[in-house]
Amino acid sequence: LTKNGSYEELGIEAVDARTYRFTFRQEFGGKMNLLDVLPTQVGEDGRRYFDLTIGKISNSEMAQLETNYEWYRRAPWSDFDPSKVDPSRLETVRLAVWPEPRSTDAFIDYNRLIGDGVITIAVHFGWDYHNEYHLKHSRTVYDWLVSNGFKSPVASYDELTRLSGPFTKTIKANGKDVRVEISLFFGKPGTDCDPDTDAGGRVLEDDMRRSFREKEVIVFSGHSGPFYGFALANWRKTDEGDLDDSEIPTLEMPSDVYQVVLAEGCDTYALGQAFRMNPAKAGTKNIDVITTTSFSNASTPQVVQDFLRSFFEEGAGGLKARTYGDVLSDLEDNSFFFNTMYGVHGLDDNPHGHPFGRLDKLCTPCTSNSDCGGEGNQCIKLGENERFCTYACTADDGCPEGYKCMLVAYGYYIKTKQCVPANLTCEVEPPKPARPPVIINEVFPAPNLALDDGDANGDGEVDGMEDEFVELLNISSAPVDMSGFTVEDSAMTRHTFPEGTILQPGKALVLFGGGDPSAFSSLGGALKAVAQHGLGLNNSGDTVTLRDKAGNVLDTMSYGPNNRRSLVRERDGDPDAPFVPHPDVTHSAGLKQDGQPF
Repeated sequence: LTKNGSYEELGIEAVDARTYRFTFRQEFGGKMNLLDVLPTQVGEDGRRYFDLTIGKISNSEMAQLETNYEWYRRAPWSDFDPSKVDPSRLETVRLAVWPEPRSTDAFIDYNRLIGDGVITIAVHFGWDYHNEYHLKHSRTVYDWLVSNGFKSPVASYDELTRLSGPFTKTIKANGKDVRVEISLFFGKPGTDCDPDTDAGGRVLEDDMRRSFREKEVIVFSGHSGPFYGFALANWRKTDEGDLDDSEIPTLEMPSDVYQVVLAEGCDTYALGQAFRMNPAKAGTKNIDVITTTSFSNASTPQVVQDFLRSFFEEGAGGLKARTYGDVLSDLEDNSFFFNTMYGVHGLDDNPHGHPFGRLDKLCTPCTSNSDCGGEGNQCIKLGENERFCTYACTADDGCPEGYKCMLVAYGYYIKTKQCVPANLTCEVEPPKPARPPVIINEVFPAPNLALDDGDANGDGEVDGMEDEFVELLNISSAPVDMSGFTVEDSAMTRHTFPEGTILQPGKALVLFGGGDPSAFSSLGGALKAVAQHGLGLNNSGDTVTLRDKAGNVLDTMSYGPNNRRSLVRERDGDPDAPFVPHPDVTHSAGLKQDGQPF
């Protein structure tokens, strides 16, 4: 199973006017024994390799994208069998294969959603050819919202129109009143949004575009797939009413508002990258997108209901803040005879500590959960007689200094992870953790091909991929063995440092996207390395993470659209200093900001 939209081209080189050579990356998955059944061989670099025979598809074939008659639905590609295809239409590529690290679970960023006291949600049901599910599911959701205490803007479902306004309900979240507004949109025959007409299709698309401009949570439930995004109208009768994935990068969206998108349909994985390409959402800090990797279940509205519940369901202490792991698990339960495999784009920069966690209550004595605050805060037993307040988490960096995120058992079952003192007692102050010995000090994601100073590695050529770099700095007073350390972007592990990589105290190491290290300039005596899988830093925004051999995060940084200058610490070597555009020059690879060697 390949993930549509995970394909990435790297190191593109022109061979001649019509031919290019490049490497590529593609995510794929299978059963737990996948690597055992693939005919792999171990290469000199320790990685596994295998040969894959693929088809040569002409440009004219790839242009055949009429709905239901796309080239990939036709022979010989629809049921590809190399033994039944003319050899002239085949080629064999050599592939390296390695496991991708799993992202750490994280919470929906509820504090950003409730900050203004209102959560605005829009649900768009796409036209359905199976059984008019856009009408049936919208009716079911209407009744379900009313049964869950929402006030309907109209007296009945039959009176509901696209202009009726939202369903409303006031909940408690983190101790304050929050108004939840949910608007429903669907193609309604005989109205201005009739899905069988050109005019109705345009209205349906305009409404969804407006939701992306104005709403915080946007839900699509309908038909989707590679090369087209949100099918809102009846494509058998009109070419209008489809918001294609190619249009998403140019959607008008707020750059300073956190938004959550559910793309519920078949094979919507590619839409995650489409949203990341939108300049307003660069770097994923302001958007999370839930997509599918395979077929979804069109016959039930339960996925929409389970997702919406994440934004209004209350417990004894108010709104239940959920992790994406919990949300995705609920969504997956609605695929009865197959695995939809839901996932979320943008997870890595979400909170690892409970959004409503009470820092002021940590380690205070308690007898029950109510002593510790609202939802997410719990009273747990640490020692024989110790009961103290903690709050939920998914990773250590979701806890304050001196605390770790640890599994907590209730009875015979481990049900949660909580921030607890690293020394497992609240009677002694927890030790202060040491600062990481190595930090990210400078990142150059977008070399300017038009300027000579874009040649960061100093090999005499400006290359948009090879001159990207991540500068690491040893801020400790001792040599650091970086064997097994990794550098990642938001997509994958880009480099694993080999055995024997030693970074001396106060010295820098510059990891480039490519090139021949023997041709690089001296870089002030800094260590030089080339990323095994390129750096692939997105010009529109990305996240860079440094991990130690055990997988612990030593440092991480995120950036948005880049102005072609590197991002440096406001103060060289200060892990608490924010990243800012280089104040003086385009970059200072291997050097301090003032050009002096470390």
